Amino acid sequence: MTTPTKEPTVTTSEPTTDGLAQWWPDTSCALPQPVMASPSWWGADSRRWSVPLPFPGADGSGACGECHVKVLEPHTTAYIDVAASFAVTVAAGEAGIGPRVHHADPATRTLITEDHTGGAHTANLDLFDAADRLDELVELRRAVHDLPPVGRPATVFDDIRTAAAAADRAGATLPADLPWILRLLSRAESAIVAAGFDQVPIHGDANVSNVLVVDDGGLLLVDYDCAADADPLQDIGSMLAELAPLESDAEGLFERAWGSLDRSAFARARAYGIADQVRWGLIGSYCDAVRPATEEYSKFADWQFLRARTQLRDPGFDDRLRSI
Repeated sequence: MTTPTKEPTVTTSEPTTDGLAQWWPDTSCALPQPVMASPSWWGADSRRWSVPLPFPGADGSGACGECHVKVLEPHTTAYIDVAASFAVTVAAGEAGIGPRVHHADPATRTLITEDHTGGAHTANLDLFDAADRLDELVELRRAVHDLPPVGRPATVFDDIRTAAAAADRAGATLPADLPWILRLLSRAESAIVAAGFDQVPIHGDANVSNVLVVDDGGLLLVDYDCAADADPLQDIGSMLAELAPLESDAEGLFERAWGSLDRSAFARARAYGIADQVRWGLIGSYCDAVRPATEEYSKFADWQFLRARTQLRDPGFDDRLRSI
């Protein structure tokens, strides 16, 4: 991930629909309402609209259905490779893994997809207490690995360095023990690099708010902002961090996702999960510094650092590193 030399311009004005008139000059657009409970930042990094009309084609015809418009905020370019994210979003839509994409423009950070707002809801943790639903999620995330290369070869540790640099430039408030956290993660990264790993396309962010439950009960993956060509165990590690924070639960989920309880691979996935939490803690801290009016960033960052810190202090952490 390329680190910008200066921070993007930050927009603090209220969302407007003026920019949508080029496609729909004579219709109203609705701002979907947040549905997630804190600590989260549902929609805080983008502006989103539901448009009750099809997307107009070049020949004057329109794609079927209504449209959902997502415009990433300018500050997100400090930690999102927008071109890579949009490219894999298009590929996922074509593969039936995510919503179909009608228009993707990295230059304006604009993504227009089919709209599921009226007939879908965001997944929650309770949904995946059911074994069959958990298996569906595992298969959905695994399907991303079969997509064409993302074009962004990067590990979560690379993303941590990018986010840390952005947070430092922005003068973000960071935990006093961050050097200790990064020192332990550096040991994990060294062990993983020494062992070697394969690279496949991954979604990279297992937050369940990135899963849509559509009207027929099926699941779709959205928000490919962390997508990269990386270790498949990194994707599993992110899922373990989100769905199975306890060791006993994590072992069962890992076996479902990997096919066997390989202790070395499991240790690597757990290390990736901790790193994923630190990445989001740093991103949240950066965003809080450049857009302080949005408190969701700060709360989300604090929560992620707390979760990572708890696992790094676990007496078994050193043993897991040795087993990688």
